[in-house]
Amino acid sequence: MDDIYGSRETTVYEIGYPSNISADVGLHDASGSALRAVLDGYGQPSEQAWLDFDTTYAIAQETPGMMSGAAWYHWVGIRGVDAGCIWVANSAPNYKGVVDHVSRDDFARLGGFSVVWLV
Repeated sequence: MDDIYGSRETTVYEIGYPSNISADVGLHDASGSALRAVLDGYGQPSEQAWLDFDTTYAIAQETPGMMSGAAWYHWVGIRGVDAGCIWVANSAPNYKGVVDHVSRDDFARLGGFSVVWLV
């Protein structure tokens, strides 16, 4: 089986280590602009906005993306929806109480949320 973390180092450098991402701060720009630049480099159009739960949930039903809460300061991948929650790929399970589902209550507690999604 392939190492699921095998591309982590490459991805960090694509985002722009240490100017855009670092171990002590994480992603330096909370908007996700550095993430969008990586997607753009692969020819993948994306959008970004600060969104509410319902809008993010609707987007998550249609396309993958990424999101981070202003009070969470932690980016996760959006996988889809499940059981009324936003299903996420979380590299730090249980950080601030979120494992792999962001509920409406989590969203309110950890937001506003910057969301980057594929178009």
